[in-house]
Amino acid sequence: MSFPRVTILTVTFNAMDFLEGFFNSIGASNQHGLDVEILMVDNGSNDGSVNWVREHCRQVRILENDENNYARALNLGIASSQGDYVVIANNDATVDSEWLQGFFDIFRTDENIGAVQSKILFSENKKINSVGVEEIGQFYFRDIGFEGEDSPRYANAAEREYVSGGSVMFRRQCLEDVGDWDEDFIMFVEDMDYSIRCRKAGWKLWYSPSSILFHQYHGSSSEKLCDFFCTRNRFLFVAKHFPLELPSCIETSHCYEAGQYDLLYRSLLHSMRKMCTYHDTDTDTVTMVLRALKECLPGYIGACSAYTFFSQLEVILGLRKIRVGIYDHAGHFAGGGQRYVAEMAAILQDRYDVTYIFNNDVQLSDFKDWFDIDLTPSAMKIIKIPFFEERGCYTPNESMVVNEAENPFDIISWESLNYDIFINANMLGKVNPLSAVSLFVCHFPDQEKENFFQVDRYDHLIVNSDYTGGWVKKRWQLNPSDKLYPPVNMYNPDSGPDEKNNIILSVSRFEVSGSKKQIELVRAFSEMCVDYPVQTRGWKLVLVGGSTPDNMYLESLKEAIAEAQCPIELVVNAAVCDIKEWYRVAAVFWHACGLDEIQPELVEHFGMTTVEAMQNYCVPVVIDGGGQKEIVEHEYSGYRFSSLDDLKMYSLTLIGDEGRRKMMAECAFERSHLFSKDVFKIKFEKLLAQVELELSGKDSLPGAATNT
Repeated sequence: MSFPRVTILTVTFNAMDFLEGFFNSIGASNQHGLDVEILMVDNGSNDGSVNWVREHCRQVRILENDENNYARALNLGIASSQGDYVVIANNDATVDSEWLQGFFDIFRTDENIGAVQSKILFSENKKINSVGVEEIGQFYFRDIGFEGEDSPRYANAAEREYVSGGSVMFRRQCLEDVGDWDEDFIMFVEDMDYSIRCRKAGWKLWYSPSSILFHQYHGSSSEKLCDFFCTRNRFLFVAKHFPLELPSCIETSHCYEAGQYDLLYRSLLHSMRKMCTYHDTDTDTVTMVLRALKECLPGYIGACSAYTFFSQLEVILGLRKIRVGIYDHAGHFAGGGQRYVAEMAAILQDRYDVTYIFNNDVQLSDFKDWFDIDLTPSAMKIIKIPFFEERGCYTPNESMVVNEAENPFDIISWESLNYDIFINANMLGKVNPLSAVSLFVCHFPDQEKENFFQVDRYDHLIVNSDYTGGWVKKRWQLNPSDKLYPPVNMYNPDSGPDEKNNIILSVSRFEVSGSKKQIELVRAFSEMCVDYPVQTRGWKLVLVGGSTPDNMYLESLKEAIAEAQCPIELVVNAAVCDIKEWYRVAAVFWHACGLDEIQPELVEHFGMTTVEAMQNYCVPVVIDGGGQKEIVEHEYSGYRFSSLDDLKMYSLTLIGDEGRRKMMAECAFERSHLFSKDVFKIKFEKLLAQVELELSGKDSLPGAATNT
């Protein structure tokens, strides 16, 4: 005689506190006339519960889910189950001795019954948790009998429209007929969705008073998590089954009533994708919902957010490519910040529609000349800002905007509405982003927080070093979301530790302010030559850098070189190929930006040229400050100095010990790989994956638990 096969399926996540009692109660239950298997699907527990079950509950078969998604775990378990009947049960519970038999009391009465729910009681006080589920209006649901006494009114079996997934047995034929659980729900309301699908397929749902489970309410999931998913998934449920009612559900949603407009926005995005997936987009239903949302949504979330919503929906539905806007107010200047974001743009333009936004005349072809980066696949716009045009300011200076009634940078804010992703490329903190996702790139927080400060409105605050990140926290009281070291790619295949000449090299702009300290380097080298003529014989200092016309600092530097009367060469506005050649032949690299400075913005915030030198086996001797501390390991991959006396001492050590110099050159080369273009690309693409997730609306999902 064959007995009905029953699979008991439970999904776990860090459920160590409950599993012993749960499995013991199942073992003690009446299984007469049944062939029972117990199946546990774990959602990534890290509390040791999986190993504990393997050791102490040999009768339990364990599957491990690859993501923390309750509905997905159910599908995994059901697909692996052997039972003619499958029980889904919470594990923060214990079962009555007649729990299993009580299901069959109902199933035997009608072959059209697809699922039977238990009487679920609170384990603490034995009051009713659920004897079925009912809708209470506006697509909100509640457990029937919730928190009531277990009175005779719940002693009779009854048909239900909805059943709770806390303890329910399904007939195998029903599961196969209805299909997989909807994994978009993740958890909560997934059982309401499955209930309505069962009834649409012609299956009946019943409640059995003789099958009893004692539940520790919210034992393995928080009330906050429950509120979040119930709010979000209500929209999914309506969009899937009653799409025409979706617009009218906004005003009665908990997130709208609580002023949680971001959650409302993203929940609606999920819902619209669900509606367009579940219903033919060519039908009148979808058109009617879109028209209704067009009318009502601006009143709920504002005109700008509504505009962004429909634009973002186009991306979610695959109607067009993602549009990216990159704003660089100093894009006409060939600096490190421009190079940093140009490398971003080179990655972005391969997959998205990219537009560069400038305030002054510049051509994308200039980036090829400056950095050997081809940005011609991108588009560009030049948007003049009247406030600065009227004042004759060639480069917008946000420190001039203090007490104005209106923000002059609003013209850029409105432009940002045209993009799904808006990147503020160069630390201009007064542009309010209106795109769906926004990134603020900060090389250093130059300005204090003042009127029109907008940086806290960006979704991602990217810094180029821990040094910069520390000052962002200190000066702006903001926590950077991402750290991306600048992408440095100055490798020369002909470079090597044995291919060096007796050259000390410095590569820095000849700033009008003198912040790069080239005159100090000239004096230091001159003193070395005078004080140690034998050791320095045959060595020369080469200063390479860019300069603007009429640079008075450059003239002063030339005078200092003439006075030094030692081998010093000055190279102004060299081409990239020439700079690479200097890196190839130089043995030692000097950098002193930040020497004797008390203002943090005058210290090197990272040190790209230091890495460039290291990529060519130059041993760096650099200032012990700013981002240089993150690049050079003192006495291993180079030296860090605090004074010119230290600079001279470390340099003389390298000059006098060729073996040490070659060894440190090898270490510097290996260290430089941490800051390479390849590493930058990997990390930026990881960030882009997160951004695309945000565009889909999925970024707002907290880590899901497993039981209600």
